[in-house]
Amino acid sequence: MLSKRNRLIIAASFFVIWVGILYAGADHPPPVGFIWVMLLCLIATVLVYFRAPIYASWSATHCRFRLLRVLLDGTAVGLVFAFITIVFNNGGEPTIQPTGIDTVIWFVVLVFVGAANALLIYFVTSMFTRFAKNGR
Repeated sequence: MLSKRNRLIIAASFFVIWVGILYAGADHPPPVGFIWVMLLCLIATVLVYFRAPIYASWSATHCRFRLLRVLLDGTAVGLVFAFITIVFNNGGEPTIQPTGIDTVIWFVVLVFVGAANALLIYFVTSMFTRFAKNGR
């Protein structure tokens, strides 16, 4: 369905785009802790690499509730990443103490970003699958 080459293209594109977005939002030069953000991005890239063929399969077979399942995947990853960043945020700005509402907002944002990323990866893998099926 989805070749290793196409999986690598999708995952590498994901990594490059997200590192670019994260670098653009970082201080310049990025703080030492930015390496941990890059590590999370790399972990997400590995997840994309292994999840893409599943999404391609769901698309090709018109699996029931596939979009809901994709959204749940993204939501779960967003929750895990939000939790990881909250728990391991000991290198942040020491004068800033997030409130409870700040933490809730952070979780909501990462859930939406995770779900949007999962949907985007699903649609990209679907396009790759359709193009491969049509011989392009």
